Amino acid sequence: MTDFQTLKQNYIKGLLQTHAFIVKSIEDEPFTLRSGKKSSMFLDHSRVASSPQAYKAFIDVIIALLNETYKDKKYILCNVDSKISAQMVGSVAYSEDKPQIIFKSQALTTIEQGTQKQLTGNVHWDLPVALLDDVTTGGDGTAKNVADLISEGFSLITDIQIFVGFIRKPKPTTYLTHHVLTRDELLDNIWDTLSPGQKKAVEKERDTE
Repeated sequence: MTDFQTLKQNYIKGLLQTHAFIVKSIEDEPFTLRSGKKSSMFLDHSRVASSPQAYKAFIDVIIALLNETYKDKKYILCNVDSKISAQMVGSVAYSEDKPQIIFKSQALTTIEQGTQKQLTGNVHWDLPVALLDDVTTGGDGTAKNVADLISEGFSLITDIQIFVGFIRKPKPTTYLTHHVLTRDELLDNIWDTLSPGQKKAVEKERDTE
């Protein structure tokens, strides 16, 4: 069995090979993140998904993080409002033979005009739930909203935890959050390759946090 640190390094290698971590220069307009915050840095896991090897490395380390947490315990998977999150859940569920709660955003249920249910799963389930997402800024994000819905709709489920590949900066959260890689760890791997303008943008962002 491959150890976690090796799997983590494979994940980082995949991020770098697919150019998934984008850093803008101080002169450029920053990205607008899903949280609404502005940042000179953006991690695009869609690029990772374009490479079978990089995507496999990503899913392998997420599975390792789940196994490290739950060991031999059974658990349920659930996605958040993100295409990559849904891909992650499908991949892990297939590989590890795990049941899923399927989450759909309110906007999507309105468009589909079907059952209008945001969560699909067995309401009698009483197993822990692992919410998977590719990135989080740190602190409570969109995953918390889904976790809250699960708590309301599945009365027997009392253990909900969040698992992400990349976290910008670990902060206290309502639901226990596990991560593979931090922003600063990834920056350490590429710092010498950044231009002076990129370094200034990163330093400015760190100074304002």
